[in-house]
Amino acid sequence: MTHQEREGFIWILLAAAGFSVMPSMVKITYLHSALEPVDIAIWRFVIAAPLMWLMVIVGRWSATVRRQSDAPVKQVFLIGILLSAAVLAAFFALQRLPASTYIVLFFTYPAMVVLLSVLIGERIGYRAWLALALALAGVVLTVPDFSGLSVGDMFGVALVLGNAAIVAVYYILSKRALNGVHDMSGSSAWMMLGTLLVMLLLVPFRGLEMPGNPLTFLMLIGIATLGTVLPVFAINLAIQKIGAARASLISTVEPPLSMVMSMLLLGEAIFALQWLGAALIVSSVIILQFRSRNRIDVSIAHEAG
Repeated sequence: MTHQEREGFIWILLAAAGFSVMPSMVKITYLHSALEPVDIAIWRFVIAAPLMWLMVIVGRWSATVRRQSDAPVKQVFLIGILLSAAVLAAFFALQRLPASTYIVLFFTYPAMVVLLSVLIGERIGYRAWLALALALAGVVLTVPDFSGLSVGDMFGVALVLGNAAIVAVYYILSKRALNGVHDMSGSSAWMMLGTLLVMLLLVPFRGLEMPGNPLTFLMLIGIATLGTVLPVFAINLAIQKIGAARASLISTVEPPLSMVMSMLLLGEAIFALQWLGAALIVSSVIILQFRSRNRIDVSIAHEAG
């Protein structure tokens, strides 16, 4: 492994670790505060968006070679507005479901990307259909007894699957908008600004609950930095060093990491069937990465958090 490959491997592991700890931090925020899902979503981007732009500005200022950004501002800004729906669905789902269940259900989005690709006319090989079957089997194993779930839990399942569907649509749009673009950091910053705009528009209608204690404020900072800014920049750096396909393949360690985080930080019990479900879903992502033709790249979708 070359030095560049080693750096890329470390960056993508950092990204997966950041995303994996966010569901547990959100659950802790719910336990120790009166913040509603929308409050957490607003605070996440109120903190993260300025940090993202600060890092972009510092990066451009310190760059040895200055070049004009080729970010498709209008397209990615609109995609960021779409992404706000996924963000809100995620926080409402985490209010109702264990963090471990949420992350595994969310990772059905690669299978949804396959279905959307078929609908828009892309030719899909047998490996993609096998991946779809594995992902759906993983979902069934993750929540083996739907009859035992309350109405609120079932609504949470619907929310997280809706979140995954929006992310799948977001990926298809982003793949087209960012094709050939070099300024991935600037594009991500404009996308985040679009999401922030939607969040701020909600404030006059519902207000914004302030963090009531130091732990809540600390969790919000963690959600914005470890769960948003760090992973997005880490993924961008990893893609530059080892390529998008390889970075995406390594990032599939995220679901097992999320389960471990929820077990360590929240004391959630992880059952054997859930581990098997997670393994099947991760396997579906890996199979998608090794398609011989028309490979679907899921790396950009990780920026949805």
